[in-house]
Amino acid sequence: MGDDHPCKVEGIGTVRIKMFDGMVRELKKVRYVPQVKKNFISVGTLEALGHGVSVRDDILKMTRGSIMVLKGIRHNNQYGYRASGDFYFFW
Repeated sequence: MGDDHPCKVEGIGTVRIKMFDGMVRELKKVRYVPQVKKNFISVGTLEALGHGVSVRDDILKMTRGSIMVLKGIRHNNQYGYRASGDFYFFW
């Protein structure tokens, strides 16, 4: 990552994330890549699955229908989301 070298995916599974409103949501088909030290959420992949994405005033909101499912805040030019002690970055 960042140096144009491919990284090997060593597994695909489901991850549960506790959201800002206390709800637990699942991200399916999550890829496990040991060389990547941060947790990333692909906005493009979620958008392709039918989620809406909007960014305004340093806040990224992801919706599914009329329900907000993720809310990220910009910090150091990256949008991030803190859940259950882990930090996820949007790309």
